[in-house]
Amino acid sequence: MHLFTDEEIRDFFRCVSPLTADSRVRRLRTISHHRWTNRYEHVLLVSYLSFVLARRWHWDAQAAARAGLLHDLFYQEADSSLSLCLHHPEMAVKNAEEVTHLTQRERNIILSHMWPAGRYLPRSREAWLVNLVDDFVAVLDLTALSRPWNRRLRAVAVG
Repeated sequence: MHLFTDEEIRDFFRCVSPLTADSRVRRLRTISHHRWTNRYEHVLLVSYLSFVLARRWHWDAQAAARAGLLHDLFYQEADSSLSLCLHHPEMAVKNAEEVTHLTQRERNIILSHMWPAGRYLPRSREAWLVNLVDDFVAVLDLTALSRPWNRRLRAVAVG
């Protein structure tokens, strides 16, 4: 199964381009995240992988992609505080609602992406998917293994 076909990446960007064009989302490029990357690259990869998997399983790929992109839409530098870890989903929802209208599903995906550490339970299969993909990408980010995937997304997005 090829995850990074040019066609799949173009379809993904057609889905999320109104969000990636927004300056509030682009601002995430300036915030370091998980040691080797920035927050924008992190959310973009979470969003892309969630989109591809949801689409292949005939789930709501648009909700998975949009919420995956917005799940960490907050501007504080990550630190080791438990409070930020547990409460950033609420900040992300508030900021996301300033960028776009969220469906109830998208709202729950963002709020529940830290479960079980967070307070909100995932209420759809797309929410569970983004939750798991976020954890997977965090591991890739922390080990710098996300770099080639981030480059691939950038190359097709630009080209």
